[in-house]
Amino acid sequence: MDYEKIISEKFPNCNVEVIRPDVFETEQLIEYITDDIVVYKPFTIMVYRHMIRFLMNVGKRGKIYYLDGFSDEDLQLIHAGLLKFTWKSDTKINLFKNSNPDRDVLGL
Repeated sequence: MDYEKIISEKFPNCNVEVIRPDVFETEQLIEYITDDIVVYKPFTIMVYRHMIRFLMNVGKRGKIYYLDGFSDEDLQLIHAGLLKFTWKSDTKINLFKNSNPDRDVLGL
């Protein structure tokens, strides 16, 4: 399934990145995403289990990560890393760790 195309059509104002486990080690992925938090400066990050969406102010382009094929253990480490990174920042995280973004957000 071409998640990048599906997500891009549903969220045209967002840059989309589909990441698979063979691209980064978990710690590197957490660092990669947190670097983008610094660059994009989202006001809220919506975490739907394996989909991470940066919510931006009007007129600014957001970012969506779709983490394809990661284990539940890896996703928990990623969620914990994001929570730790944003703990004392203005960026808020809404964590829906038991959601199914394919159904709940993308309507697949």
